[in-house]
Amino acid sequence: MTEGPSASDRTEIRVTERALVALRGEGIEPSRSVLVIRYVLECGGSGYRITFADRAPEEGTVVETAGGLEVSLDDTARSRLTGAAIDYDDKENEGFFLDHPDAAFAAFC
Repeated sequence: MTEGPSASDRTEIRVTERALVALRGEGIEPSRSVLVIRYVLECGGSGYRITFADRAPEEGTVVETAGGLEVSLDDTARSRLTGAAIDYDDKENEGFFLDHPDAAFAAFC
């Protein structure tokens, strides 16, 4: 794990209990996984790319969150996503989503 920011620099990202249950249901153990969030500029526009990894990438900032799930954010995501939540919709769209006004486009891959 990379060294995280000081408490005053920390980005607060929540992971809902519903999302943690869904992760476990898909065979992903939160305490052994890192959720990587990167801000990307691609031909389809800009947004957040969200993936799972076994360890945090070198360039990311790791933030410890609920259920032991680590979240790694690049500098742009870190500066924009304070207060965001990772959640799971099991009714309408069924899937994980990033709940934050700046996250109109977020792709889980």
